[in-house]
Amino acid sequence: MTVKKDNQFSVDVCLFDLDGTIVSTTVAAESAWRMLCAKEGVDPEELFKFSHGVRTSEVLAKFFPNIDNTDNKMTRELELSMANNFLDTVSLIPGAKDLLLTLDKDTARQGAKFNERKWAIVTSGSPDLAFSWFKTILKEVGKPDVFITAFDVTKGKPDPEGYAKAKKLLCERLQYESASATSVVFEDAPAGIKAGKAMGAITVGITSTYDLQTLIDAGADYVVKDLTQVEVLKNTEGDQITLEIENPLNQ
Repeated sequence: MTVKKDNQFSVDVCLFDLDGTIVSTTVAAESAWRMLCAKEGVDPEELFKFSHGVRTSEVLAKFFPNIDNTDNKMTRELELSMANNFLDTVSLIPGAKDLLLTLDKDTARQGAKFNERKWAIVTSGSPDLAFSWFKTILKEVGKPDVFITAFDVTKGKPDPEGYAKAKKLLCERLQYESASATSVVFEDAPAGIKAGKAMGAITVGITSTYDLQTLIDAGADYVVKDLTQVEVLKNTEGDQITLEIENPLNQ
């Protein structure tokens, strides 16, 4: 059961998008897409209305149907260009690293192993790019064992498949009953917010990519500028994670 009080709530597991939520990659992503759009004669502004939070393969299929993406070759090539050609534009979302490290430190059960983390990543990116951030700017945090990428699902966001799969895997590791376990989803894109809501999660939107009203319209329960507004509270009873959203933008 989710316990909510004012801007505080308790859940069993936390689920995070990656690009735009933990790692600020919007400029890099848009730069890579603009290069391809210029080459193929596609309006990038129309593409951006659809692309954020959506799998690269789906964007390619919609806007570049003549490009061969067999075995996700073009998906990998495009996403790796973001890191290789535009790495200087990539940074961490403020508060992201501290939040993840605090979740590891303050919510672990007594005697729990490090791999019994109560959080997971669910990204629309490919594993090549997504895993790389945990070898570089997120090296101190380390890649979580439950890590769902675009290649792990048949339907991308706003379909809840990815978040549902991550929740189920986390609950199995933690020996929780998945059907009754509660969750919070952190997202920067409407597609991800809708996916979280479809799964029944509390949703926290981050205005790193879209504005406040767009995230509210997508169904975000809370909206913040960045993750410095999310605090992990000490929980003296039970196993749940208690979070507080400080000064949400939508209240």
